[in-house]
Amino acid sequence: MLLPISFLFSLAGVGLAGAAALRPDTGVDGTPGAFLALAGAVAVTALLGLLLVDGVIPARMRGIAVGLVLLIMLLTGIAAWFLMQTLLVTAMALSAAAFLASRAVPSREELL
Repeated sequence: MLLPISFLFSLAGVGLAGAAALRPDTGVDGTPGAFLALAGAVAVTALLGLLLVDGVIPARMRGIAVGLVLLIMLLTGIAAWFLMQTLLVTAMALSAAAFLASRAVPSREELL
């Protein structure tokens, strides 16, 4: 239940990173760091979208996908921190918190 919430926070991060990279009044528009943060937010959202759909990522690869999601969330948050984009840092932190909580809470299938 918490994985879609993580996806929504990462989707908000894509919008915030896109605004920081492309809007001319941000102070970081057009910089490589802003585009790196945008690429990280897009990658996190894409991987979370793949994790949301059962069967797209094989069971033996889910651990690698989970590790990649957490690593990319961390790196995107760090990039946003250096860009002084606190809303993007917050979006990535909330997305990571919801993602970690979704991994800790058992699903309905595991309870049955």
